[in-house]
Amino acid sequence: EANHSQMKERIEVSNKFQNQLKQVFDDYILLKDALVNDNSNDAQTAAKSIGKNLAKVDMKLLKEEKAHNHWMTIQKELKTSSSAIENSPEITTQRGHFKHLSAHMTSSVKLFGINQKVYSEFCPMADNNKGAYWLSLEKEIRNPYYGEAMLTCGEVKATIE
Repeated sequence: EANHSQMKERIEVSNKFQNQLKQVFDDYILLKDALVNDNSNDAQTAAKSIGKNLAKVDMKLLKEEKAHNHWMTIQKELKTSSSAIENSPEITTQRGHFKHLSAHMTSSVKLFGINQKVYSEFCPMADNNKGAYWLSLEKEIRNPYYGEAMLTCGEVKATIE
C-alpha cells in the first residue's frame, strides 16, 4: 500500500496525463470558488464535474508501477470526496468533504504536476481549529471553508509548480 501523503518527489508522467489531471483540477477550482461564494448548488455541480473528468483520466498513461499505484489510491479518494460533495446539498457538509478532497488534490498536483503554478493555502481555524488546506491559482486568500464569514482568513503555505 503506497502512502502518497508521504511522497514528496515529482513522478515523471506524460503531458497527456498532466492535461487530463488539469481538467480535474480546473473543476476543483470551480468547486473551491463555489464554496468561497457560499453557493452549495454550484459546489454540487462542480463536484459532479470532478467525477466526470476523473473518469476520463487514462491510467494506462502511467507506465511506471509507482505512479500507477499512487494514482489508484488518490483517484479513489478524489472520487469518494467529490461524490460526497455532489450528494450533499448542505454547505457545511460539503466543506467537511472539501478538506479531504483538497488533501488528495494537493498530493496529485505535487506528484504528477499540471504545468501550472498553484498555491497551497491554509486556514488555521477550519475544521474546529485543526486547520485545513486548499489549492488556489491566486496568492490572494479567498477562504472556501468560511466563505463570506471569514473570506481572508488564511495564508499561502507553499507554491507548487
